[in-house]
Amino acid sequence: MLQSEILNIMIFFVISIGMIILIIGLVFIKEKNQGEHSSNKNENFEKELESQINEADKMLQELNHFSSYIKEELDNKYKELLFIYQLIDEKGKELSNDKIQLVSEKNDKNSSDKDNNAHDLEALQILNNKNYDQIIKLYKEGNDISSIAKKLNIGKGEVQLILGLAKMR
Repeated sequence: MLQSEILNIMIFFVISIGMIILIIGLVFIKEKNQGEHSSNKNENFEKELESQINEADKMLQELNHFSSYIKEELDNKYKELLFIYQLIDEKGKELSNDKIQLVSEKNDKNSSDKDNNAHDLEALQILNNKNYDQIIKLYKEGNDISSIAKKLNIGKGEVQLILGLAKMR
């Protein structure tokens, strides 16, 4: 029996060693699969990262193109504004020249027409009248010519004249 017991122990020992080798082999296979799986994950991550970088590059190119377009539009608007300012300046100079001509024509006309001088003098006296400011104030408040004349004890004609001269100014 001794031999059979030794044989049984040896079989048991061989089976145990086989099981241990089998378990160790399975562990190594599992680790290898996990390593391959993690490398696949890394590859997928790298591909995804690369696609996002490419997408970001495309966006930057589009933004660059758009900013160039905006700059061109701003430059065009700036040139248009400069042109308009030049036109306004030219018109202002023309108006100044026209005004100078009108003043000189008026002075020539006034010097030849003494009645106009007298009329202008009378108009200035009316404008310097102490009632002038009150008449304008009452008229702006909504009073009519008759009520203004009654309040200030002056004639309707004088009120009309002052209001007419104020409108001419």
